[in-house]
Amino acid sequence: MLGQPEPKNTPLKDISVTDLQEMPTDSVSCISWAPKNKTPTFATSAWDSYIRIYNVDLEASTLAQKSCFEAESPCLGVNWNHDESQLFSGCTNGSVMSFDVETGISDVIGHHEGPVSSVHWLPWSNALLTLSYDKTLRFWDPRQAKHVAGFKLDYKPFCSDLVDQQLAVGLSEAKVMILDLCNIQSELGTGSQPYLESPLGDKTSLTCIKLFRGKQLGIGVSDNHGRCNISKLCYSNSSARLETAITFKAHQKRENDLRLELYPSASLGFHPDRGSDFVYTAGTGGEGQMQFWDIKKKDKIAEFNFKGTPITRAEMDPTGNFLAYALGYDWSRGIQGHMSHASNVYVHMMQDKELEHGRQGGDAAYPFIYEGLLHNS
Repeated sequence: MLGQPEPKNTPLKDISVTDLQEMPTDSVSCISWAPKNKTPTFATSAWDSYIRIYNVDLEASTLAQKSCFEAESPCLGVNWNHDESQLFSGCTNGSVMSFDVETGISDVIGHHEGPVSSVHWLPWSNALLTLSYDKTLRFWDPRQAKHVAGFKLDYKPFCSDLVDQQLAVGLSEAKVMILDLCNIQSELGTGSQPYLESPLGDKTSLTCIKLFRGKQLGIGVSDNHGRCNISKLCYSNSSARLETAITFKAHQKRENDLRLELYPSASLGFHPDRGSDFVYTAGTGGEGQMQFWDIKKKDKIAEFNFKGTPITRAEMDPTGNFLAYALGYDWSRGIQGHMSHASNVYVHMMQDKELEHGRQGGDAAYPFIYEGLLHNS
């Protein structure tokens, strides 16, 4: 605004992995927080074919690697079971694997015919759900070496999220699918599959999908053009539909007032206690920004600028106190950019003033702007 002071840049001091031997050697593809969260702990999967577990040491302000497991091939997804005794991952060679957290013993539960894009543990049935680029959704009993049920999809599942017994899937050709897993047989077993059109239109690819709790269940999606949409999930005659609450441009910039630069939104998520009021997004493709949004006030709260280093994944913990994120190369420049950005994992400790626009004090017209990274040693 004319006559307003420029926003002050704040050096970013987030907790990081400082031991070179504990850093991922390739880009992180997924972050999964431990569900009990007695000690803040999360697992990562990466393109170097390793699953790593990190503990957040608040006293030392560091991330310490607790365990490291080698998978058969690069992993696209990782998830915990309900008591944190096992981790499950899906690999690009189609393998579905389990890892015993205490003993380190790994096992191959079964195989898909294509890369596994997502894995979800179902605590109410002690089963594992997987989605694959082979256009299948399968259920596994980890004690058996084969899937116990499966369904064929019409589109490739790119991203997914599970809240309670509701599964949201972002598919190819800009399709969205919402499933009640209690009625999975009636919803997928009849041949008439409940596909919805993406609220971001059919010209883009979905990069992330998240469910959130509120007065009613809602959904957020992001795409490869840097846009995000928040919608309410409504039902009429037992059929689901999406009612758009807001669509906003999270990772788009106009260079020199001429060319519009579009950056994929790699991650989107919600604060567990604020529903859709608080949203975080993270951009790749050379933009290197993570942003906090106050959806109720339709404004940005905070901006984290990593100077062109892509944020390959970001995930908030179940308490809303910590936000883990990974920096690394996202292959937006092909083989020429390989190893141009080192991979590492960080944790941002959330502050109350970052949860709502206008709470930062002083001039509320500007967000917090965090510049660069100052590693804690």
